[in-house]
Amino acid sequence: MESNTANIQEGYYTIYGMFCSYFTKKLENYFQVKGIPYKYVELDSPGFAQLPKKVGVTQFPLVECPDGTWLCDTTPIIQAFENGTPETPIRPRDPLVAFCSYFLEDSFDEWLWAPALYYRWAFDMDERRRSDEFTYTIAARGLPLPRFMLRWVIKSRQTGVHLKRNGLVSDRHNRQIEQIYIDLLDLLQPILKKRPFLFGYRPCEADFGLQGPMFPHFSNDPTPQEIMQVRAPNVFSWVARLWATRPEDVNAAPEISTVPDDLKDLMQKMASDYVPYLLANRNAFLEGEDTTSYKVDGLEWTVMTAPYRVYCLAEIQKRFQILSDEHKAQARLFLGDAAADILQAEIICPEEMKSVTAHRPARLHSDETVSRLWSKKSRFEKLLQNSRANRPVNVTPELKAEGTDWLPIYFKHHRARPNG
Repeated sequence: MESNTANIQEGYYTIYGMFCSYFTKKLENYFQVKGIPYKYVELDSPGFAQLPKKVGVTQFPLVECPDGTWLCDTTPIIQAFENGTPETPIRPRDPLVAFCSYFLEDSFDEWLWAPALYYRWAFDMDERRRSDEFTYTIAARGLPLPRFMLRWVIKSRQTGVHLKRNGLVSDRHNRQIEQIYIDLLDLLQPILKKRPFLFGYRPCEADFGLQGPMFPHFSNDPTPQEIMQVRAPNVFSWVARLWATRPEDVNAAPEISTVPDDLKDLMQKMASDYVPYLLANRNAFLEGEDTTSYKVDGLEWTVMTAPYRVYCLAEIQKRFQILSDEHKAQARLFLGDAAADILQAEIICPEEMKSVTAHRPARLHSDETVSRLWSKKSRFEKLLQNSRANRPVNVTPELKAEGTDWLPIYFKHHRARPNG
């Protein structure tokens, strides 16, 4: 199996992504906390179409290393740096704590994807803000349309791909997705009222997994932001605290040596919803089904089958099964018996997914560039990509850090002129 290890190279890494992107913000924050020097590129439309060919997957962020190699997918990237760089460790050393941190990191990444996209694109106030911003960034220099039509194309694409294909087809489904976020805030608020980070006085992988949906989506999109500020103010504080954390803060904090008991309700909630879904998704994938059906609290869901999440289940199972018997028994208390039984069962993962690393994503569809979840692209997505395939990329790396003169593209477009 190929090693998933990275050593910090001399020079700057380059993160290609989007300012309001779920995974871009997560990785930026990790690099800041870890002390990894990086420059940032806010992608335009040609870059969004062309750069994924470097790795074979249309997902962001993508990272170009100083030596010209590429990394993709934030979870393997974090694992690669934790394996290869002992400075400022983020992964807890205790095996049980490390497993729980990884489990929550992956759960937050994948299970909160649907509510994060729902709150952004289902409400007019939120959708207008982001679709307008997208016309200056990820959709800039793409389809030659008036801005109001481009916003309509963006909204149609996002609601079609991220809402309907995620099973959001009725008010009952919408209400359940809305409640996932509200219930999550109610679980997190008392935890983050007691201590600065999820497991203690320093962040771990779970914090970065949660930061993906929490920072760019829930704490910055208008509707979920207002809910968070009132319902869970300590979660709102945590978002800013993690963003401001630097290596010296981590190195000065005590190590995380135990899983706090008050994480049990949070872990059991994530495990009871996410792990059975992962099993259903894997079974559907192995049977060649394009859609996956499962139930949450008695409500039937039908969503697109996600090959990437077959890999996710196998990784969580592998980490659970290497625990000692004592640690497995303790993990079971945090996960619940049903989820633990699934994790203890046989690991079934296709060969092409067993060697996935930050340097090498799965090749499931020959040389075709696939979507973030390793699924084939729709005809509409292929049309958009081909329409921008030969246009020059008009973006350059920038330093984006405290003390620099970096400004967001949207602000640059609308900034008052000095001699106006």
